[in-house]
Amino acid sequence: MTYRPSSHPLILLGLACLGACLVPRAEAGLFSKRHDAPRPSPPPANRFPVPPPNPYLDPESAPPRALPATAPSAPVAQPVRYERPVFHPTPSVLPFSDYEFPRRETTRRGFFFFGANDEPSDEMLRLIAVLRARAEHLSRFGLSYKFGGDHPSEGGMDCSGTMKFLIAELGFKDMPRTSYHQYGWLRQHRTLQHTKSIPEHMGGRKGIKPGDLIFWGGTYNSGHRVSHVMIYLGQGGDGTHYMFGARGKKKRGLNGSGVDIFELDSGYQKGLVGFGSLPGVS
Repeated sequence: MTYRPSSHPLILLGLACLGACLVPRAEAGLFSKRHDAPRPSPPPANRFPVPPPNPYLDPESAPPRALPATAPSAPVAQPVRYERPVFHPTPSVLPFSDYEFPRRETTRRGFFFFGANDEPSDEMLRLIAVLRARAEHLSRFGLSYKFGGDHPSEGGMDCSGTMKFLIAELGFKDMPRTSYHQYGWLRQHRTLQHTKSIPEHMGGRKGIKPGDLIFWGGTYNSGHRVSHVMIYLGQGGDGTHYMFGARGKKKRGLNGSGVDIFELDSGYQKGLVGFGSLPGVS
C-alpha cells in the first residue's frame, strides 16, 4: 500500500472518533474543561464588629464618646478606674478625751446631796457631766453585746470592756479589765457598799450617786462572785433611774442597741452585789 500524505488528516480524525467511542463517559468528563467554583461573598461589615477596648483594663484606650448634636460642647468624661472601697471603722473617739479627773486620796464613802451634810464638789459635778456625755455618745454607735470585746471597732463590747473604755482615760488608768477585778478595785480603795437592793434615793451615806459602778453576780458561770457591771447615770424628772453599759445579746436599750442606756428598775435587784464610787472620787 502506497502512503499518501494527503490522506494523513483523515486517518487522525478516524482514530479520534474511534477513541471517543471506546472511553467510558465518566472518564471522558476528566478531559472536559473545568470551571472554578464560585467564591462566597464577604460577610457584611457590621456582622463581626471589632470589640471595643475595655476601659476598666486600659483606661487610655477607651474611645471618646460622641456627644449628641444638640448637646453643648463639653469635655469628654474620662473612664473611672475601679478601686476597692476602704473600710472605715466606727468612730471611737468619745467626747472629753482630753479631760482628766483630779483624783484625791482614797477615803471612806462620803456624803452626797439630797439629805447629806456635804455638797458635791465642782470637780464631782464636772465628772458626772463628762461621764453622761460619753455614755450618751457611745450609746449611739449601734454596738451589740460581744463577750470579750473592749473596743467599738470590734462591733460590740462586753460589760466590763465598756466600763473600761468609757472611764479609764479620764484619769483612771489603773482600772482593771474584768468586772470581778473592777469590783475588787473598789473594795481595795474602800469605796464599795454591799447591798441586796438598789436604793430608791440618790445621795447620803447609803444612797447611790451618778458615776457609781453597780455589780451583779450569777449572770453567767464566771467562777467569781461578780459577773456583771454597769454605771449609774442618775434619775430622770419622773424619778426613773438610768444606767449605762452592755447587756445580753437580746437586750436593747433606749437607742435600740446592746451597748446602751437602760432603765434601772426593780427587776435588777436579783443577783445584786453592791455599788460604789470610783477610787479618788468624793
